[in-house]
Amino acid sequence: MNEAWQFPGARWWKFDFHTHTPASTDTPWHKLIGTSGELTPQQWLIKYMQAGIDCVAVTDHNSGAWIDTLKSAYAGMQKSPPDGFRELQLFPGVEISVSGGIHLLAIFDPEANTSDIDSLLGTVGYDGTKGDSDGVSRKSATEVVQAVLDAGALPIPAHADHMKGLLRLETGSTTKAALDANTLRQVLANPGILAMEVVDRATPKPVVYNQSGVSWAEVVGSDCHNFKDTCRNLPGSRFTWVKMAKPSLEGLRLGLLDGEGVSVRHCDEGAFDPFRKPEHFIESIEIASTRAMGNGRPAVLAFNPYFNAIVGGRGTGKSTVVHALRLAYRREGDLSRLDPKSEPYETFERFNRIPKSRSDEGGLKADTALVLILNRDGVRHRLHWQHGDQAVVLVEEWQANSWQPSASQTISNNRFPVRLFSQGQIAALAGHGQQAMLDVIDDAAGTSGSQEALEEAKRVFFASRGRLRELDGRLKGRDALSISLQDVQRKLQRFEDVQHAGVLKAYQHVTRQSREVERQFEHQIALAGQINSLAEDLVVEELPGELFDTTNDADVLSAVQALSNAIHQAKAKLLGVAEQLKSVGAGLRHGLAQSQWKTQLDLTTSAYEKLKIELQEQGVNDPSEYGRLALERQRLDTEVKRFDGLQKQRDELMEQIKVQWHEVLDARRAISETRRQFLRLTLSENLFVRIELVPYGQEVEVLERSLREMLGIADKYTDDIYVAAQGDALAKGAIANLLIGPTLATDEEETTASFEEGLQQLQRRLVNACRGKPEFSTWFNKFLVSASERRPEFMDHILCWFPEDGLRIEYSRKGDGRDFQPIGQASAGQRAAAMLAFLLAHGDEPLVLDQPEDDLDNHLIYDLVVKQIRANKLRRQLLIVTHNPNIVVNGDAEMLYALDFNHQCFVKHRGSLQEKEMREEVCRIMEGGREAFERRYQRLGKEV
Repeated sequence: MNEAWQFPGARWWKFDFHTHTPASTDTPWHKLIGTSGELTPQQWLIKYMQAGIDCVAVTDHNSGAWIDTLKSAYAGMQKSPPDGFRELQLFPGVEISVSGGIHLLAIFDPEANTSDIDSLLGTVGYDGTKGDSDGVSRKSATEVVQAVLDAGALPIPAHADHMKGLLRLETGSTTKAALDANTLRQVLANPGILAMEVVDRATPKPVVYNQSGVSWAEVVGSDCHNFKDTCRNLPGSRFTWVKMAKPSLEGLRLGLLDGEGVSVRHCDEGAFDPFRKPEHFIESIEIASTRAMGNGRPAVLAFNPYFNAIVGGRGTGKSTVVHALRLAYRREGDLSRLDPKSEPYETFERFNRIPKSRSDEGGLKADTALVLILNRDGVRHRLHWQHGDQAVVLVEEWQANSWQPSASQTISNNRFPVRLFSQGQIAALAGHGQQAMLDVIDDAAGTSGSQEALEEAKRVFFASRGRLRELDGRLKGRDALSISLQDVQRKLQRFEDVQHAGVLKAYQHVTRQSREVERQFEHQIALAGQINSLAEDLVVEELPGELFDTTNDADVLSAVQALSNAIHQAKAKLLGVAEQLKSVGAGLRHGLAQSQWKTQLDLTTSAYEKLKIELQEQGVNDPSEYGRLALERQRLDTEVKRFDGLQKQRDELMEQIKVQWHEVLDARRAISETRRQFLRLTLSENLFVRIELVPYGQEVEVLERSLREMLGIADKYTDDIYVAAQGDALAKGAIANLLIGPTLATDEEETTASFEEGLQQLQRRLVNACRGKPEFSTWFNKFLVSASERRPEFMDHILCWFPEDGLRIEYSRKGDGRDFQPIGQASAGQRAAAMLAFLLAHGDEPLVLDQPEDDLDNHLIYDLVVKQIRANKLRRQLLIVTHNPNIVVNGDAEMLYALDFNHQCFVKHRGSLQEKEMREEVCRIMEGGREAFERRYQRLGKEV
């Protein structure tokens, strides 16, 4: 058996329905009995073990001789496993040669033995050789079938479409049975036959079979007679997948009753992988110390990777499991999108608190702890939840055969995806508020990338708009600068007309020359004065007479005298130099007064004085202003160039902003397109629901609410926003104008384009009003101006305002893909059915549904829920809390938990529907349980 499959509940088993041992005389092994080359029971068993077979029906020709032998050998192998040993379930059986020339397999419970086979052979009157097919039963085919049933075994016509088969055709015919038609009809009339072994499933069936109305499951077996490599029917070459909780005759009987596609699959179905597990599934949840469950000992629920059902009466803790999953997955936020007064929100909030008294609401305790084990892409993880976030380790991974802290402690839907919905949430999805539905679509369609792209495009756009405002602020002085420059240029123009500029420039030139020359002479005079002052400072000091004697100190006094004479001489020379410098300067100044330069200076000054008089007559009082004005013009020209650079930056930025706004629009469009494509792909063939995306909603209520939320106004300015049509008066306001274009469009693409054009016009009007243009009423204009003054980015958000998409949901009244009607006309049950159809139509993450059938009638449950559950569990794990037996029984739950209450909620039974005890519990606690079983197992009779 597949040791890698460690999950509870029903699973698939590889079943070989037809095998032979040396007890069959037509095998080469039979001749070797008693020789050194004989085939031992252990060798026979190992061969099937190595082939990966889980269940073997030992069906020798008219013999059960090897049944006990194989059982004994297998028991010894279990105690001391040889190489290649794996678990194998033996089903005792026999291939009976029946009167009329047909073969019939009889398969017994694993507890049966050789004597049970012998008894059956005696009952049917087989008088031939045991192990051979040289004889036939004395009883007819109809009687043999009934004898097999009476013996507690399952009758299965062997190789029914082939030699000695019940349904073989006459040679050359594709419709006529080789067996007598009356005999065949009698056999077909026995409801105890559930399956037939076939050799080629493509072989046509006789018309008698087709007209009988029976639909036997088709199974295959190897019919192996030897282990030679040249043999076409080696162990593992032909087998049938059968779904059972554990190998038993009862499980096999129920599996064959379910038939193909449900509990029977064929080895040649290449796409079928019975052990393919979903990428994400829940292994178990442990609930400790909640108010109603897990006190004294934690309640542990282990799940199958496919369909799990939790049943029980009211107050048995079913919803506690769902709440615990929501907490452990940290998915409380899913309910925050709902109305706080909604039933699912209030129900969870009542559970998610610690009661202060026995009469207070609350499902938790101070020491409540949850442990969730799940499988993510083949890696097991364990999530801890403890009230008050007291858990030391939140996320662990299974590594090296032990739990180790995970490198990442992140618990998010991206890392551990799951979908949890209560009946109230499902009803809310079908209600008037569509945001919750869009959230579900976004999660499933994967619009997060498009959403992030939109936000990033907005951020870039907002940043550029902020830079634009900065540049506008720096450019505010440009107009004043232009006026100043014009004034300076106008004044300079007066100076520069005709000959004025030349005279002024010549005067300024000679004036500067005159000042420079005068400065040079003044500097010369100052130097002469400094030299004269220095000479005056050269004073000889006398020696103190009491210190020196004229006789004894004559040489010293002589030296000092010489020094004094030198100082007097230097003083005299300096005074002479000073005088000479003054004299030379006076001479040079006198010479310049007679020079050509002085003449030109006087002419230029005269021309200037004449011009000055003329300018004064023109209103210019200070001709010297020309120089200052010329410098000012130069300064202003520099500023103008700087402003030109800023203006160029602004122009380029404006072009960028236009491109960036279109990038925002494209990103917003991408979200709608992703949603639209997802809905079309997901629901293209759905018979129950159709959902069409309406870009930007385009409905009055949605648009008005969205616009008011963006502007931050709750209920004011009705005349400007929207006034509904009354009598002959048409609707008016911004929203009414916005919807005029789309109502005139002829197709979806034109409608969307027209709406976008109208949206852009409205955005421009609002922005213009923010800048003071009278686009709307006086008070609304004042509000917009005030809002933009308080928040400069207010206009940016207006330009990036795009209403949310809307959804046009329709449902099929009969769930047959016809007569679709708007969801608003549906009953509560029909709305719930439509939403369930949508939720079950997509996704591969675990899906947890809490009593989804509350508003559904049994017709919708069977035609919608059951069918889609069977389709869903092939790709995802399902965990459904339900009180409807049709979901459990006909949905074919692999694992079932029956909860009960006795002082606290607890698991009363756990297992699969193949277990009789569980079936009885379902019938006991679920109204209509027996009818559900009869519907699924219509040939089962009263025994369920």
